Order: sequence, then structure tokens, then C-alpha cells
Amino acid sequence: MRWDNIYLAGTGLYLPEQEHTAEQAVADGAYDAAAAETNGIRAVRVANDDEAGVVMAAAAGRQAMARSGHDPKDIDLVLHGYVSHQGREMWSPAHYVQQEAVGTGPSVTVEMRQGCNGALASLELGASHLAARPDATAALITAGDAFRLPYIDRWKSDDQTIFGDAGSALVLSKKGGFARLLSTASTTEPSLEPLYRGGGPWTWAPFETGKPVDLTARKDEWLMRYEDAYDDALALVNERLMSVLERATSEAETSVADAQWFVHANLIMPIVEWGFHKSLGLDPDKTTYEWGRDLGHMGNSDQIAGINHLVETGRPKPGDKLITVGAGIGFMWTVAVLQFV
Repeated sequence: MRWDNIYLAGTGLYLPEQEHTAEQAVADGAYDAAAAETNGIRAVRVANDDEAGVVMAAAAGRQAMARSGHDPKDIDLVLHGYVSHQGREMWSPAHYVQQEAVGTGPSVTVEMRQGCNGALASLELGASHLAARPDATAALITAGDAFRLPYIDRWKSDDQTIFGDAGSALVLSKKGGFARLLSTASTTEPSLEPLYRGGGPWTWAPFETGKPVDLTARKDEWLMRYEDAYDDALALVNERLMSVLERATSEAETSVADAQWFVHANLIMPIVEWGFHKSLGLDPDKTTYEWGRDLGHMGNSDQIAGINHLVETGRPKPGDKLITVGAGIGFMWTVAVLQFV
């Protein structure tokens, strides 16, 4: 979808002060030394007891609002995305973010559960909301995740991911901002849904076994169904990613080669190198990955955090274009193209 007069007006990022390095995790026996060397993630931030994902998201939301210049009454929509436990069962974390970041102003508040694609899916939905409503001015998008034992083992629950804690936010606006949203595109592939479901019986309650979630075992079980299952799944993932990337860049009248910046998830180095840098011909210096190696994969926050980092460091110039890519279990991919103004 090509967008007109939709802008990013402000971003926010909340990072816990506590840091846990891969070296420390290996020394503590929490992380395999060989995996640490191969995976390339140097450190993650670790939330304290008071820093639930939703709390960090609300803090980032307040920062994004302050930077945007918008009054809370301008916010017509709040979208909050997450992967991890938000600090309570059977409640509405999105409305906590609303109350803590903007108060009672928004008319619509919605929770987003689209795996680690929640923030970019929210970006597309937020733009749709603003474009479809003449009287709507701005939308607040937040994300927040804290990955904690005994539910999630940040170093071992997924052999392709090292999880870091963070909250992030951005304000979409029709009044203007630091970057114009040129286009977004999304696609899904539900045939890959079993990758993260695995087999076995349905559970009756969250964390029923009392053991950390083992996403690696779930994936391995499904990918070992037949000899070429892994290669077939990988080919399908690449096909869907390339299709949505081509659609978004085409609608923005640009290309990956023409964009000055590219922001992707902070995954382990083998996936980043082969899934993004080599397959797309990306110069790593055009990405925020080197910075992200000290933060790990922050659930829904990687893309907003990367954009925020570029803006805070003053690297983009007016006219520069940025492509950001998200993927979430289910599966869903979203690509957004921005231009700094």
C-alpha cells in the first residue's frame, strides 16, 4: 500500500540498565560457548522485577509522545504488541499502556499478537486507521517484552534467537514528522504455523508443564517430518519475504539497492548474514545490526529500536530512504519504506 501524508512524528526506546553479556552467560553455565561464538550476539539487557514488558512499553510511549509534539488528545488509536508475559494473566496490557502514556484520550485501543512482527503490523494498521478516518490525527504504537525464567530461557529456548528485554514506541501522524511513510506491504503463510506449535496434546493453561518453553524442539519435530522439510520451509520463507519486499519497494518507487538504510531483526549472525546481508546484497554498514548485537532480539521492538537509534545518532540525511522488515510466527511478514524529511 502506498501512503500519502502519513509520518513518523516521534520514537521512543526504553532499555533496562542491567546488562548480561554472552561471555558472562557462558561462564555462568547458562549459554553454550560454541553457540556464543557462532551466534554473534554479544549481550542483552535484562529487566528488573519492576520492568515488565508493558511498563517498558509505556515508558517508551511517553518518550515518543514528548518527541512527537502531539497532545494526548490527538491520539485516536493505541496499538500495543508483545510476545512475552506482560506481568499479569487475564488482563489488558494495551489499556495499561494507554493510561500510562496518553491517559483517556484515545477512542480505540487494541492488543497486537503477531509474534515478533507485531510492531510493523501495527504500523500498517495504524496507517490504515488514520487514512480511513478524516478526523483522526495520530496513533501511538508500542511494544514491550521481558523474557524471564522459568517461562522463557533467553539463551536456550530458541537456538536461532537470543532474547533481550526492551520497550519501544512510535507516533504516526497526519500533521508531519521526521520521516514520511511511503509504503507498507504484508503477507502470510499459515502452512508454516506448525513450526512453533509442535506436536503433542493441547495444554489447558499457560506454563502448564512448569518448564521453559522449548521452541527449538517444536521446530525440530516439524522439520524432521521428511528429508527435505527444512529446505522446503526455508524456500517458502525466502519466497514470501522476497515477494512482500518487492511489493513494498515497488509501491515506494525504490529498491533495496537505492535505500540508504535497512533495519531488520537482531537475530543470530548466521541467519542475518545469509537471510539478509548476502541474499539481498546488503552492506552491513547500512543496517543497525552491529549496534543490535549488544541488545539481542527484543521481541517486537527491534525495528522501532533500530529507527530510533539512527535518528538519535543523526545518521540519516533528508531524502534518505529506509526499509525495515519484520517477521512473526504464524507466519507473517511486513515491510515498510520510509523517507527522512
